[in-house]
Amino acid sequence: PEKPGFYTVGNDKQMDFVVYVKGGDKININILENKAELAGKNTKENVALYKWEDFAADVRLKSVYFMLTISNYKDFFPEFTVFVSKLDSIKKKIKSGNAEFDALLKKKIDYDVDYYAAVFLQTPRTAHPERQDWPEFYNTIISDDKFTTDDVLLFPQGARMIGIYASFGYMTSGKKYDPVDYQSTCLGYLKTDRLKGEYLLRNVFAGLKSYDQYLSLMDRYGKYLVTPSLKARAEAIGTALYDTAPGSIAADFTYPDVNGKEVSLSDFKGKVVLVDVWATWCCSCLKKIPLFLQLADKYRYRNDVAFITISIDRSKVRPKWLKALQEHGMTGLLNLIPDMDHVSPFEEAYHCSSVPRYIIIDGKGNIVTAFAPSPGDGLEVLVESILNQ
Repeated sequence: PEKPGFYTVGNDKQMDFVVYVKGGDKININILENKAELAGKNTKENVALYKWEDFAADVRLKSVYFMLTISNYKDFFPEFTVFVSKLDSIKKKIKSGNAEFDALLKKKIDYDVDYYAAVFLQTPRTAHPERQDWPEFYNTIISDDKFTTDDVLLFPQGARMIGIYASFGYMTSGKKYDPVDYQSTCLGYLKTDRLKGEYLLRNVFAGLKSYDQYLSLMDRYGKYLVTPSLKARAEAIGTALYDTAPGSIAADFTYPDVNGKEVSLSDFKGKVVLVDVWATWCCSCLKKIPLFLQLADKYRYRNDVAFITISIDRSKVRPKWLKALQEHGMTGLLNLIPDMDHVSPFEEAYHCSSVPRYIIIDGKGNIVTAFAPSPGDGLEVLVESILNQ
């Protein structure tokens, strides 16, 4: 693996099982019908891990994999009460010889126990308990000392644990359900921006039905998308909802220019924006560049129009892109490149399956057309008509 950590084997849609992998390990595990067991040679970390996994297997099955067994609070609560009474003794037995791993495993145990308890109440059962039926342990789950770091994301079910913990907190708050209050209250149980971002992506963004809803959430919660992964996953959701029909809100983008300065479409509110989507390997693009430059030069003294080029070249050819800008006299334009090794959110949002492409966005940030004619074939006439409206 890229780094040591907890990974899973098995069928995620049925049951999966955790192992700890450093690299170069010998790990032997038998996956049975409803549990897994170590067999043969194994690392000291996995031997310690399965002291816990073996002990928790039945509680885990009844709580998380409720569809594989019939269980309700009448049998689960007595078993769970005995289970938590033995936690201290189980933790004392965990001594792999790897102090860092042992500390991490003890954190996993604490997260697991809260998770199993809370999941049980939030999944379908043949009978459901009243609040007074809950074991005393349930009163200890919500605490200001929990979810203060991003450690939970080191574990395979960490992202789901975040949502289960937050929704359990709301369940015990006694509040009358209100969608907006529910979200803000749940976020309050998570103490870091990254945890809040993970919660929002899984539990809020995933249920969006329109691009307008997406923009509204980004405006309200975008500050919590603090990692490249969170931002990319949110953009993917927005892209799937986005419509390039004329009059639609133009999908914003932010990419670096030749000096590395981040430039966004939203920087040009109040201006008509013409975007030339091209690539250094595209002969048709290169043939049209002189005509695009002529059009840009015609309007260079106007403050209500902006000309931008966006290259869909991948980041590994950035030097070639910079060279092409020089060779084709494009240095007077604002030139951007996503600088990615894969298809960019911009390409996906605007359906740039081929180049050249020309996109026009009005001063209100709405799409005039995502498929404008090329320079020399009517683009000039269209631009003139828009500016004269």
